[in-house]
Amino acid sequence: MSSNILTEMPEWAHLQNHKDDMENVHMRDLFATDPQRFEKFHITLPGLLFDYSKHKVTEATMETLLSLAKERDVESQRDALFAGETLNASENRPALHMTLRGSCAKDLKIGEEDVSDFVQGTFNTIEEISDNIRKNPTIKAVVNIGIGGSDLGPRMAYKALKPLTDGPSVFFISNMDGSALAQRLDTLQPENTIFIISSKSFTTEETLANANAAKTWLLKSLNPSDLKAHLFAVTENTQGAEDFGIAADHILPMRSWIGGRTSIWGAVGLPIAIACGHKIFKNFLDGAHAVDQHFLNMPFEKNVPVIMALLGIWYRNFWSYPAQSILPYSHNLREFPIYVQQLDMESNGKSVTLDGKAIEYPTGPIIFGEAGTNAQHTFMQLVHQSPEIIPADFIGFATPHHHYTSHHHKLLGNMLAQSKAMMEGCEDQSEPHRNCPGNRPSSTLIFDRLDGYHLGMLLALYEHKVFVQGIIWGINSFDQWGVELGKTNAKKINEAIENNKETDNIDSSTAGLLNHLKEKFIKS
Repeated sequence: MSSNILTEMPEWAHLQNHKDDMENVHMRDLFATDPQRFEKFHITLPGLLFDYSKHKVTEATMETLLSLAKERDVESQRDALFAGETLNASENRPALHMTLRGSCAKDLKIGEEDVSDFVQGTFNTIEEISDNIRKNPTIKAVVNIGIGGSDLGPRMAYKALKPLTDGPSVFFISNMDGSALAQRLDTLQPENTIFIISSKSFTTEETLANANAAKTWLLKSLNPSDLKAHLFAVTENTQGAEDFGIAADHILPMRSWIGGRTSIWGAVGLPIAIACGHKIFKNFLDGAHAVDQHFLNMPFEKNVPVIMALLGIWYRNFWSYPAQSILPYSHNLREFPIYVQQLDMESNGKSVTLDGKAIEYPTGPIIFGEAGTNAQHTFMQLVHQSPEIIPADFIGFATPHHHYTSHHHKLLGNMLAQSKAMMEGCEDQSEPHRNCPGNRPSSTLIFDRLDGYHLGMLLALYEHKVFVQGIIWGINSFDQWGVELGKTNAKKINEAIENNKETDNIDSSTAGLLNHLKEKFIKS
């Protein structure tokens, strides 16, 4: 019987030895010796082609990685996830964002609450509120105030689906820096603006600071009795929202089993429904549902998120590649790398296993990226020639929304050229500065078009990829105690700033910086 300690499993040792065998193998040679390589290493499902032939893998590599996934009980843990079992052990709750897109059992209950009833009620409310706002000719702007998952998802999706928007303009305020709020409010009129305060706890410091400033701004021009029409909330803390002054019928409820970074599928997605209409928001959910079914039902060797996850394990743990670049060849999808940063790094950037033991292997890469072709003129130089190897995900769309067909052809041509260059490289014996070693892995995902359905597919693929990696690494992908530590420290320091007093148990560096700031602006 194999050990349940990851690094002691036979598959782990096999992969370490196999990596040594692959050390001097170049992908150029893999393609040269096997004309059918693309056929063997790509997967299609309706609306998507996923090519992973440009990776440092053979059929033997994939067989061992797939065996590792089997021995780490990925299949049973996947089923447990969709069944609503308590996989988030440190917070004692399930992770059921998939039920928001209709992918969990219809009779599922959390405590005494029927989950399906809650989900249907949420969507009825989203439809009603979004339709009312869209039909109101006086509303010209919607400002979503939130941070983290309450901001990154809807912000990214709004920009991705901008060609499909036909409702009020939507803006997003997240940062504590008052510049963002001031610059936005200077362009708006209170009587034409509504605010959505999106905070699961309704205690997030940045969100409440911006929300209070927005309310003050409204009251400079509106009567208190008119305030209700301009304020909405998305939160689990409905009492906190009511105490803030938001009417009960303007509060969309959340639940503890909806994680912040996967909350876009529910009430947090209200800005998408307002901007694009409820039908497109439903298409967005349908695309994610289709990937849920793919993840649940396809064998692992033909399962796109599983293959994505295993390739990441291969490079992070056996080749020690520290990073992963996300390269959407779409201007509208330019916020997607930032979205994946939170999804991946907040989920899997952990230091202990589920049973609290220190991890002896890296979990999660550094995620960064940029829209193509901008990326080609920023960091792709390092990607092509640095000794540090960074795998890449290229994301393209076959059909554009615009009529500049030549631009789109050149855009996709550049995408294919970059992945080809990463794989093949080039050699110039007369000028070594021109040499590009190649042998740099990449995946390519080509969707039919960038619309609600295919955007939903894309997000769900990365969600399930991150989940599978967390299971293999034996960590909790659903908590974020590092984030909470920063919040706790900030609360103590901010109290010292606001009350102009000393703080207890503070290091000399932080104390010195705090005193300097007090001298500069606090006393003034």
